Amino acid sequence: MTAAPQARDRSFAAAAGVPLADGEVLLWWLGQAGFVLRGGGATLLVDPYLTATGARRFPPPFPAVDAAGVDAVLVTHEHGDHLDVDVARAFAEAGSAARWVVPEPVADRLESLGIGRELIEPAQPGRPVTIGAVRVDPLPAHHGVDMTDAYGTGAELSGGLVRFLGYVVDLGGTRVYHSGDCLAYPGLAEELARLDVHVALLPVNGRDAEREARGIVGNMSAEEAVELAVRAGAEVLVPMHWDMFEGNPGHPSRAVALVERDHPQLTVIVPSRARPIGLRRFGPTGEAG
Repeated sequence: MTAAPQARDRSFAAAAGVPLADGEVLLWWLGQAGFVLRGGGATLLVDPYLTATGARRFPPPFPAVDAAGVDAVLVTHEHGDHLDVDVARAFAEAGSAARWVVPEPVADRLESLGIGRELIEPAQPGRPVTIGAVRVDPLPAHHGVDMTDAYGTGAELSGGLVRFLGYVVDLGGTRVYHSGDCLAYPGLAEELARLDVHVALLPVNGRDAEREARGIVGNMSAEEAVELAVRAGAEVLVPMHWDMFEGNPGHPSRAVALVERDHPQLTVIVPSRARPIGLRRFGPTGEAG
């Protein structure tokens, strides 16, 4: 798989208009766990955190309303840096027709923010969602609303429904896994391998007793993210969820060093927030595929 930088214009319209080669996927990291994904004839947002708050270390890359024309928004769980209520309100006020794929226990909250019920796809593992030609497979994530229920699927809080999700998104044959906030639990790598994931977007901020004492439910470490990507057979690892808040940092350089030392079959990409990149897969003979 190769990566190429795209247009320098940071506007959403510029990214949405970048021409893609056959089989190419556009990926734009928005900071934290937010991404723009384009491919398979669709443009998606995943966990877009676009509200300008004092807690952020850097401003949002564009106003939420600029992206209201996307085909869908995927939300992994209810925390404010993943389900940004101001983004939902901005889309509702703009009359956006974007579909919202959210964990089923969160659907009512989204409707209360002004998103029409007909646009909400209540997601659960084992129930794929299609957005045009794009297929989205929800997978359980192990996280927590707070430390009292960490680290599980949240089913005990939601009448047996999984509350925290990740998504495998098939963009015209390139499959991208966005884990949401998650730990690497038993069986996850095997399920990702079964789904033939090519690109893994994984958190690397980790967890420790000091942050947990402050109520911060943690994630995979860089080392755990690399191990999961390798076991899943992914070609590319993109570290995420390490940059936004002073009190909850991660270290993608550890992932780079570990892969350089032990896992040459895996590529680590630490993208700039300033511009999208294009990803294109290559077959074993070097031909695009």
